Amino acid sequence: MDFHAALLLTPDALPTPTGEALLHMARSLRAMACAGHTPPLLDRKHLGLLSRHHRSPSQGAVEHAARGLGARVAWVPAEAVRVAEGPGARDTARLLGRLYDVLDCEDVPAGLLRCLREDSGVPVYEGLGREDHPLARLLPCLDGDGGDGHRFLLQAMLVRTLL
Repeated sequence: MDFHAALLLTPDALPTPTGEALLHMARSLRAMACAGHTPPLLDRKHLGLLSRHHRSPSQGAVEHAARGLGARVAWVPAEAVRVAEGPGARDTARLLGRLYDVLDCEDVPAGLLRCLREDSGVPVYEGLGREDHPLARLLPCLDGDGGDGHRFLLQAMLVRTLL
């Protein structure tokens, strides 16, 4: 499950109904955070971060956003991702789907990404926290973000995905 810009914004850069729903959720999460009460909406949810290389700042942003709502986050070692590229990819995808409720992948080969999407049984994002991800294009529509707009958009997407 990965969102394309067309699902979030019209050609005129206006939010679609899906984009508006995410913006509404992000604003609600921001209001709760400002009031000092952000409920652990993602308590008991598990997020797996996969990369062929090392931890990236964009996946760090996803981790921070998810933990802020009570999710458990695990960084899957690069060696495990390399193993998953082999003949046991489908089995590895099914195993990851049992361990995690959602996966975010970066620097993962297209074939492995496709396998994870087809066989894990859980939503699989590709670089959800990156600045060039379609979700980030909603940031200008989030009025008065106070610098934390990206975190609230990430949280909104995770809530929409996992609840």
